[in-house]
Amino acid sequence: MNLDTFPSSYKVIKALKTDKKDIFRFYKNQQYAASFIGQDQCYMVKVDQLIIASAIVSGGQEADKFWLLHGLVTDKDQRSKNIASLILHTIISDKNEQKQAKYENLICFADKELQTFYLSNHFISYNTCDEVDQLPVEFKQRMIRYQEKQKNLHCFRCSVID
Repeated sequence: MNLDTFPSSYKVIKALKTDKKDIFRFYKNQQYAASFIGQDQCYMVKVDQLIIASAIVSGGQEADKFWLLHGLVTDKDQRSKNIASLILHTIISDKNEQKQAKYENLICFADKELQTFYLSNHFISYNTCDEVDQLPVEFKQRMIRYQEKQKNLHCFRCSVID
């Protein structure tokens, strides 16, 4: 996958266990209910030791080739600065110890209004019945639960192996 890089004065870092309280405080201040669901890695951007943007990638309870991207949130005062795109590009290009893509298939559930954002950041719409059936059971059930409350919720997928 060829990722377009863009210069940024912001740096995305991986959270440590010691950052957990600050991460939850950031999400609470942004009025976003975030939680860790298993095999989690949090990516964040800080300015003056304060988190201004964050995202969580979770493998869930099943070891699988799909990873759930959730909690991609930028502080309201920091929006329109491409910080969310920077976080996505960092996650997509992250490598494991064997120098292979850490996340082969990233999926996320987001409002259809965000489709342009995700499509411009290497995701595709992933909503047909056949596509949704390929998701791990845990993520498929999560999507169905979320769609009961949010009718415009769509699934997006980024694959580094396509």
